[in-house]
Amino acid sequence: MYEKNIEESEKERVIKTYIPGFDELFAEGGIPKGNSVLVAGGTGTGKSTFCRQICYTLVTLGKNCMYVSFEESIEKIERSMASFGWNAKKYIDFGYLLIQKINPLDILRMKFGSVSGSGSATELSYKIKPLIIPKDFHPEVIVVDSLTAVISASISKEKNYRVYLQQLFSFFEETGATSFLITETEPMPTRFSDTGIEEFLADGILVLYNIQRGDQRENAIEVLKMRYSNHEKKVFSMDISSQGIIVYPERKVMLPVYK
Repeated sequence: MYEKNIEESEKERVIKTYIPGFDELFAEGGIPKGNSVLVAGGTGTGKSTFCRQICYTLVTLGKNCMYVSFEESIEKIERSMASFGWNAKKYIDFGYLLIQKINPLDILRMKFGSVSGSGSATELSYKIKPLIIPKDFHPEVIVVDSLTAVISASISKEKNYRVYLQQLFSFFEETGATSFLITETEPMPTRFSDTGIEEFLADGILVLYNIQRGDQRENAIEVLKMRYSNHEKKVFSMDISSQGIIVYPERKVMLPVYK
């Protein structure tokens, strides 16, 4: 009985993504609940698909998820999910999935009055939440797609963006949600966020690769960092199939070395 209680307690501390093969990269069987995780990678690596797949699987299990898009429209996101056989509209109507389309310029104007950075971050800006969650909606997962769009909208990167980020990560901690924040990198990154601030604030970093080998490309994934967990520290093969992402823990991948 005691062992069963310990096992149940362990399950309560992690959130399973249910992405085939991915949860096996963690000794605890999933990502620690409440962690803020950067999902980093170049174009075409499957970052958005990865996050949408997590959301879809969880809402089918009756959990609430919120997907915030700073770039794509709600209709495009629904179509993208439908291409994998995921009926997002159904779970939006059920009230489990919330997709928001937000203009990053509007966020920065609301918080700082100007995106030029000419004014200081006023006391008022600290009282404005970096994201809005409806009063009766309590998401277990929040996805932000993407932080790169926010920094592109912010002319004063070192001031407004830093303040916004610090508030955003504090906001996630207060909600208790597990958050996934998508960020665009070089195809073979040596840094995993736009400014480096994100890497410092985040609890975890997942890196998705699209590796060119001759005339072919290979998808792969790496858990670069994950606080409060024991995880594999290698790069593993990954496929983006017609049903979504599959990770292969038995297939290790060597990253190319560029001189």
